[in-house]
Amino acid sequence: MKQALWSLTTFSVLIGGCVQSTPQYSLTGGEQGVFHTQNAGRPIPVSQIKGMDEQQLQSTFGKAALDRKDAKTRVLRYESDGCSLFIYMQADRASYADAYDPQLRPLMNTDQCAGSVAAQRRAV
Repeated sequence: MKQALWSLTTFSVLIGGCVQSTPQYSLTGGEQGVFHTQNAGRPIPVSQIKGMDEQQLQSTFGKAALDRKDAKTRVLRYESDGCSLFIYMQADRASYADAYDPQLRPLMNTDQCAGSVAAQRRAV
């Protein structure tokens, strides 16, 4: 009888250890980014960025810190002291832009980041 009770207890401990609870972490964190810069420049609306070709982007933001192509989408990353601006291009035109703070938290206002990048652009 003791052995049966011991086996049942051991079995329930092992099974109980396999139950997973909801993780207490998130890869996204849900935190909004914080925009701080020494030279904010004038905000550039995303609507103005959309449709730009590579020459227009280069004259506005300087040389991209990253130029990556995945399938039909090309991603250009531009940086300032307060943010990173990602511009997604399709068919050689800017189609989407988003911005992140230095800790890679998404920024609510992409326009501010674009203005900061343009004000701090590096010579090509």
